[in-house]
Amino acid sequence: MYFYKNLYAGPSIRDPEEVKRKLMRGEGQFTIYVLALSPSIPGPGSNQLEILHCVNLQQPYYKKYPPYIIGIAAGRTEAVELVQRLVQEAYDHTGSADVRAYLFPHGVRKLKGRSAALTISDKNAQLSGGSAPMTRDDPQQPQSE
Repeated sequence: MYFYKNLYAGPSIRDPEEVKRKLMRGEGQFTIYVLALSPSIPGPGSNQLEILHCVNLQQPYYKKYPPYIIGIAAGRTEAVELVQRLVQEAYDHTGSADVRAYLFPHGVRKLKGRSAALTISDKNAQLSGGSAPMTRDDPQQPQSE
């Protein structure tokens, strides 16, 4: 499991470090929800964040592909309010509701073989107006022979 450097915490979270420690150990926390980056490919219309109950993190999928956690909240309602706060901050600072670009303006390095946020090529595709993110294998330019 990876945690955002400036982890967002709901107002009901008294000790975020304690919650993080319990999440890492897999201890039960019945009211804790996390905001995680969506594993979907960034682009127009794609999901940016997911709200997950902490029990979901015990599934084998999340053991193999650990999530990148942006925030923690006590209850689903508080998690939704935290997402609203994130989107509002992103809009206020960038003029766009793109939370990933706000949190990671330069992209994030790959974590254990998968991208947790925008990579540089994804950001270039969005800036150039491309509908699909560019990859290094498919630069959308003809290969010279």
